[in-house]
Amino acid sequence: MNDLRNAFSNQPLSLTATSALRQDLRNYALQNLPQAMVPSRFVVVGQLPKLPNGKVDRKRLLQEAQTLQDVEGTPQNTHQPPTTPEEVQVAHIWKDLLGTQQIGIEESFFSVGGNSLTAVQMAARIREAFGVAISLRELFEAPTIREIALRLGTGSQQVLDQARERSVTPEMLLRESTLPDDIQITEGLKPAVQGLPGTVLLTGGTGYTGAFLLRALLDRSEARVFVLVRADSDQHAFERVRQNLQSFDLWRPQDETRVLAVAGDLGRAYFGLGRSTYERLAEEVEMIVHNGALSNYAQTYTYLKPINVLGTVEVLRLACRQRIKPVHFVSSLAVFPVRKGQERFPEAPLSDPFGVIGGYQQTKWVADRLVTEAGKRGLPINVYRPGQITGAQQGGQASTDTFLNAMLKGCIQLGKAMHFDVTLEMVPVDVCAAVISHLALGGQHHGKVFHLTNPRQVHWHDVVQMIQACGYPLKHTDYLEWYGSLTSALQQGEENELARYLVLFGDQAPSPDLGESGSAPVYLTGQLQDALQGSGIHCEPMGVALMQTYLKYFESTGFLPARTGEDADAALSLV
Repeated sequence: MNDLRNAFSNQPLSLTATSALRQDLRNYALQNLPQAMVPSRFVVVGQLPKLPNGKVDRKRLLQEAQTLQDVEGTPQNTHQPPTTPEEVQVAHIWKDLLGTQQIGIEESFFSVGGNSLTAVQMAARIREAFGVAISLRELFEAPTIREIALRLGTGSQQVLDQARERSVTPEMLLRESTLPDDIQITEGLKPAVQGLPGTVLLTGGTGYTGAFLLRALLDRSEARVFVLVRADSDQHAFERVRQNLQSFDLWRPQDETRVLAVAGDLGRAYFGLGRSTYERLAEEVEMIVHNGALSNYAQTYTYLKPINVLGTVEVLRLACRQRIKPVHFVSSLAVFPVRKGQERFPEAPLSDPFGVIGGYQQTKWVADRLVTEAGKRGLPINVYRPGQITGAQQGGQASTDTFLNAMLKGCIQLGKAMHFDVTLEMVPVDVCAAVISHLALGGQHHGKVFHLTNPRQVHWHDVVQMIQACGYPLKHTDYLEWYGSLTSALQQGEENELARYLVLFGDQAPSPDLGESGSAPVYLTGQLQDALQGSGIHCEPMGVALMQTYLKYFESTGFLPARTGEDADAALSLV
């Protein structure tokens, strides 16, 4: 360690270069990541220490990084001292909460050690000190001393709120959904393969839905499946795919010869691939199932656009290269506007973005429209719009990284569930995978839109009652009581799965991103029902039995604690 210190302290040019590199990295992170994800420190090491097996020695790396941080110190150009009384008082609260003595008014709360839990505590301290309630959403969207101090004044809150909305305007959505001119069916392209494809490209294959889609494609055909994966190498990509399948008990030994992982990036031009690899895909792939997307309701349109929108453009571009490739796009029922009352939505192309709220929802709207536009230019396409994808109806395997499951766990942790007048379409992931793979591989339906729903549309109140019937004691409360309990629990240091989604809950009501109270959408499914005739694919209606399957799986993985008592014994007899 002393040698490491001496090497850097005796090389001023090296210190200058690493300082510049750190600043470049910080600037890049600020431009491409939300504030809460920007690292608080960047430490440059000469080389990565390795273990005898060639893997990175993480323990030694942390030790060396800490040593270098001590040598290099903390960049001083980020520290601007407070100048107004409000800034001074907010800075004092930060220092007390975070245990640090030097904080600049332009530094993000999350880059200097703050997190969701301390954000709640900070909101409470500011309310006590100033008598003004700063919402958690405001803290996430304006996490600097300067911006918080401005919000404590008059006239600034509305302007800052509008500047940091997750959504963009409907007019911008219409502009964003213009397909580039080069995505065309041109002369000289090989025609689309008739019958079952021999090769398929799957995006999003290391996600939850992607795992079941890959399993279904492998089981329902003899095709080799290329899986585009963000990874350091093709081998690393393959390991990610295999581990993902294994995590849901979906891996089979014979998959090794049919899964062809490709290290690439959906959010980069030409997937960030070298020319030879890209042209190989263009030549060999005969069909594309485009499932890849970032599904984060708490993020902005701008943040999600590279993957969800530009990634879709790249998929369509590949589909028109060398060979015509049918594209089967996994969209979402979230593409529809949210309004009070009942509204019927047909299985048809999108035209109206007005009322579509939220960064995720809007990126899916634009991508859905782009795929439809490619279809108008002659590319064979299908669009699938599932509801909220839940655990498998066979086995209960479910992702713990969805908002709906975070909501279920968060309410169970609180022992309370809020009143929320919204309806949900909860569709099992294995049913979604079976439907999409069946229709995609069948090749009989092109230019169609399919709504993937559950035979039973459920109200949030129904979901709460199902959880209660399964042995978890939940008290149904009004929103203000529920929100107060959640923030109070976090202020006291209790863990809650909803901490990372606090930005979606306001002091008086949930964010419109989560739905409009009183909305009752009806999604028509006639085209889907006709296409599935004779397929044998059946979706189990959402009810207590299916909820019990999901909760048992969550208990088996440790996501939820095991139920105890007489209510639990009675609930366990339901399945």
